[in-house]
Amino acid sequence: MPDFSITIEGAPATFSPDPQTLPANSIVSWNNTTADDHQLALSDGRVTGLIIAEQSSDEYVIASSITYQCTVSGHEDEGGAIDVVAVQDMPPC
Repeated sequence: MPDFSITIEGAPATFSPDPQTLPANSIVSWNNTTADDHQLALSDGRVTGLIIAEQSSDEYVIASSITYQCTVSGHEDEGGAIDVVAVQDMPPC
């Protein structure tokens, strides 16, 4: 089960949250709630499998901040970002 799930919604598709903020080495998936298929090219060189309409993607470990864009024809303006942030220690009570 992923640590974080990014929702793909609407037409044209948007991603929520965008950007997704998370600690390094988190497991992420994309949950496609649209009627269209999507495939994402990540700026770290990876490409997701086809994310079928109303389905979730495989899980991906995110080690550093990335952007991503849909590669499906006609969806070139659909994209988002994942910002990796340092884990903060909680102050003592």
